[in-house]
Amino acid sequence: MSVLANSAIPSTTPSNNTNSVTAISVIARVDYNLRFTKQAVLVVGDDASEYSQLASQYLVSLSNASSNSKANAQHYNVAFVAASSKINDIQMRCRLVEQLFANTLFDPEQSLAVSVINFAKQQSEAISIVVDHAHALSLQVKYELCQLVSLAKKHKLTINVVLFGLSDAAEQLTVNKSLFKNKIAIIEAGTGQVLSMDDKKFTQHKVTGSLSLWQKFSVAATLLVILAACIWLYLLIVDDANQAPISTVHQTVFDSESKSGIESINEAEQLNPDALTGRKLIKKQKEGSEQSSSNQPIFASANQATNEDITAALFTSSIVENKKVIAANTSDILHALSAKTADAKIASSPADSESVKPNYYLIQAEQFEQGYVVQIAGFSDEILLDKFMLQHKEQGLHTYQRQLSGKSFSVVTSKVYQNKSEAKQAMAALPAELQARKPWLKGISSITAEINTFNR
Repeated sequence: MSVLANSAIPSTTPSNNTNSVTAISVIARVDYNLRFTKQAVLVVGDDASEYSQLASQYLVSLSNASSNSKANAQHYNVAFVAASSKINDIQMRCRLVEQLFANTLFDPEQSLAVSVINFAKQQSEAISIVVDHAHALSLQVKYELCQLVSLAKKHKLTINVVLFGLSDAAEQLTVNKSLFKNKIAIIEAGTGQVLSMDDKKFTQHKVTGSLSLWQKFSVAATLLVILAACIWLYLLIVDDANQAPISTVHQTVFDSESKSGIESINEAEQLNPDALTGRKLIKKQKEGSEQSSSNQPIFASANQATNEDITAALFTSSIVENKKVIAANTSDILHALSAKTADAKIASSPADSESVKPNYYLIQAEQFEQGYVVQIAGFSDEILLDKFMLQHKEQGLHTYQRQLSGKSFSVVTSKVYQNKSEAKQAMAALPAELQARKPWLKGISSITAEINTFNR
């Protein structure tokens, strides 16, 4: 690039020996690593103003290099994206590919290392990808960009990737050092020095920040729950131990009372011999009532009870169980059977079953084969989805389900438009609240493929 015309490149020296390192332009250092190491470059700073200014300078250097025809500079196809935690991996891939290759169909779920390489083979231009706020990128996208540079080197393609962000991005790389070894160079924004993944600046920060406030709160809450469970189990054990002697005392009292009752009955029989005859009579009547299917009580007798019978019944009431067995009437049985049949008919009625509605997107795909929609949002929580649809019901939005990372994911889109130009006009006319979600266009063929994959 033209930025190296008047710059001298010194040898790289470890960052802890700053006195022996010659001052060098950060942009020149970036260009040097891109030319000779063929790796992705990550420029890290302590604040956003520091690294964002370098990102702007690098874009200007790319513009100057492309316009400097006298130096026979190579023309670069540049894509610039400011990363954010609100942008997911699919949206990030779409923005990069759409800037590099306009009006080209692609799969947003496919890795950048595959899709960009395939399109780059069809063109002769060099490609440069610049990402600001790289600490907001996911680990997956960082790996795809580094893998993209590595594959471009094997296919003899010129693809440069330069990332600008906070030191958190470099710390994430050091934690996963095995994935990014010999694939990315880390440059300090303040000094222009090349930093190693084993630099003390990253390792010391990881040691001091062992547990965050939320993690400490979670550990404390878990310990409290465990302590409460232990106390509850202890109280249950103590309660069971206290109830055991009481049950034994109750059984002893019951046995003593039963024994005294039997002794009192025996004494009464000795004083009144007719009481024994009364007990035998009641026992015979009870046995006869159990064998009979009539509805008469077990103490029913054809003859009137005598004084001796009443006295015997009073003495034996503590040991004779007075149970009444009432047989069901024929009308009660028929009523129960008819009620059960009616309930079964109601349960089998198809009146409450919902009819299956055909999918809106599949119907529109038959009418508009080249149709497009405006994809607005995606939700994995059904409650949030319902709330969002209720807030924007006047927009006439539609949803479908697809698989994302092995889970069900609901996607919210506009209606299907006949072509891409109509979809662009509709996207521009969306309210400011929906525009803030950074919607993008999606072909109806991609949606039908996702729906069919989800329904398998």
